[in-house]
Amino acid sequence: MLMKLLNLKSLFILVFLVSAGLMQALNKDDLDSLDFYLGQRAYYDNLKAQRIAAIQTDSQLTQYERLKALFDEYASYNYDSAHLYVNRLLDAATAAEDSNMQREALINKGFAYLSAGLFKESADLFHSIDISNADTAVRIKYFTTYARLLYDLADYNRSDLYYDYISQGNEYSELALELLSPRDTTKYWYEMAVRDMKQQNYSRSLQRFEIQLLAQNISEHEKAITYSSMGYIYYAASDMEQSLHYNILAAISDIKNSTKEAVALRNVALALFNQGETERAVRYIRVALDDAKFYNARHRQLEISQILPIIEYQQMEELEVQNKRIRLLSLITYALLLVLFIVMILLYNRVRAVQRAHNTIQRINNELAEANTIKEEYISTFLCNQTETLNQFAQYQRFVKRRAQERRTDELLAVPPQFNATRTRKEFYKQLDEMILRIFPDFIGKFNSLLREDEHIQPVKGELLSPELRIFALMRLGVSDNEKIAQILDYSVNTVYTYKTRVKNRSDLTNEQFVRQLAVAI
Repeated sequence: MLMKLLNLKSLFILVFLVSAGLMQALNKDDLDSLDFYLGQRAYYDNLKAQRIAAIQTDSQLTQYERLKALFDEYASYNYDSAHLYVNRLLDAATAAEDSNMQREALINKGFAYLSAGLFKESADLFHSIDISNADTAVRIKYFTTYARLLYDLADYNRSDLYYDYISQGNEYSELALELLSPRDTTKYWYEMAVRDMKQQNYSRSLQRFEIQLLAQNISEHEKAITYSSMGYIYYAASDMEQSLHYNILAAISDIKNSTKEAVALRNVALALFNQGETERAVRYIRVALDDAKFYNARHRQLEISQILPIIEYQQMEELEVQNKRIRLLSLITYALLLVLFIVMILLYNRVRAVQRAHNTIQRINNELAEANTIKEEYISTFLCNQTETLNQFAQYQRFVKRRAQERRTDELLAVPPQFNATRTRKEFYKQLDEMILRIFPDFIGKFNSLLREDEHIQPVKGELLSPELRIFALMRLGVSDNEKIAQILDYSVNTVYTYKTRVKNRSDLTNEQFVRQLAVAI
């Protein structure tokens, strides 16, 4: 038994959650639909204007019928025009000397008063109307309209007189129901439903409203009133989702009928405000206020004017909260951007450092490659020169030994041509110059770039390098000691020093700069 109860409870909770979810989805669709129709307000107002123009030009209508039709169009659309045409309607009825027409015109004028919030004027007018000899249609209209006035007075005052007004309204509603027939589906079931609603018999009232909505001849205006009443019943029963649903339907019907004297959109705005949807609530309540101003419904303007500041204040608070969040997010974003900027700078510096290291490594590799080339040239030249020198020495040794053995000592005093030191040294200079220019092809041009333009050095005809260029070429090869340079070139140390000093004086660079540029630029 306990398990069955638990299962039933679980099923009930599931059904409730599913129903709540479906209702929320339905309300969202309703709101989207309402937004669509709000965007079409100008279209439906234009249809209203076309209907009014058609009535004004309809030649088949009598003057009274035309004025009555125009009043019906303006009755919930614009009070000033409705009041204008109802007065003309009253004049036409008076001119026709038709008492029923006069009563109907006065009832219409009373309706215009109550729609505009002129309750006292409306009540005074209804008290002055004598319906004792009126026909059934006029009496029904009198009772239903008077009941509406009393119900509105109850809703508007909400004082100790509330129940008195409700009670009186019910009495007039009962009088109307005595005259109405179920064949008049829309009016009959509406009055039945309203009477039940005012007696707080909400379940039966909803059933009768549903029957009324099934009528084939129900108008958009009548639908709006019925939907609004059903919204009120669900609100009284604390079913806010259904209440919102029917108020939205009422607001849509009001738009389709161009009804400006309405409360449905205001009720939708209040419901959304209570649900925390302030942005939509503000938008809807402003449209409702515009409609009330357009109709010139004083009590509606007063009601909305009391509500609008509360909703707008809430919206301002929400906007302030959003602004604070935006400012906080902006600060966080700026902080992150700053951190990102710093990281980018660090990464950039790191990349630069890596690039510099890479360039340094590349330069070192180039220098190593150059050093290897120089070393190879050195070794090759050294081996060739050393081999040639050893060969010449061996030949000279054999020459001396042979001449000594042959006791031809007189020939020892004469040096053979192939052992001429001067010629050999010239050949050595030529080989040295060729080696240097192979290693540094643009040595002469780059070296002259270190000198003033009018002090450039050029080799003499028949030589690859001049003595000055040869000395600095040896320095570029790493031979910086003056004594070693002097030994290699068979100069005196003073001669080497003199050459170096004379060349450096041709440059605008300091001695240290010249030596450093010699190693870097060439």
